[in-house]
Amino acid sequence: MRRVFRLPEGMRLKLARPLGRVFRGEEVNSPEFGKLVSESTMVVTVGDRVTDTIGALGRTPEVQVVDGVERRKRREPPKVPYSRLVKVENPAGTLTREAIDGMRKAFGGSKPVRVLVEGEEDLMTILAVAMAPASAVVFYGQPGEGVVVIRADGIAKSRNREILGKMGIRGIHRFSSS
Repeated sequence: MRRVFRLPEGMRLKLARPLGRVFRGEEVNSPEFGKLVSESTMVVTVGDRVTDTIGALGRTPEVQVVDGVERRKRREPPKVPYSRLVKVENPAGTLTREAIDGMRKAFGGSKPVRVLVEGEEDLMTILAVAMAPASAVVFYGQPGEGVVVIRADGIAKSRNREILGKMGIRGIHRFSSS
């Protein structure tokens, strides 16, 4: 039987707001955004469009989490290189044990790696921040807003581990320093 963790109802509205700095529209082409991408020791992307955006800036994300869907429509996978593929199932509004284990494999092995999600990858941003090395920067798409950038520092990690705890997920920590 597959273990599935659900987001408590009271948290849905809280997580609808961006968890980091939002770069809207043309701000993604700004020197500040470009510097974040180029100077980060590890780039993690969650979402197909964001992965394409970072790839178009000449950076291959070390970890890319995609589902082949954009705004509820199937799309071509990002044309961003990766050397390893991890496939997981993760229904909308949940995190499965399989998704958690897949992210562990992604952070623990060789890079660049693509985590291909059958289902929905949205909540995997929470895992990405909690598991990424403190030097990492996580980029995810906020529909209708832009690209959200989160530095995986101690404050962000603590906040995301607290969210995971409220979902019943414990023991999430960093799996790689590379």
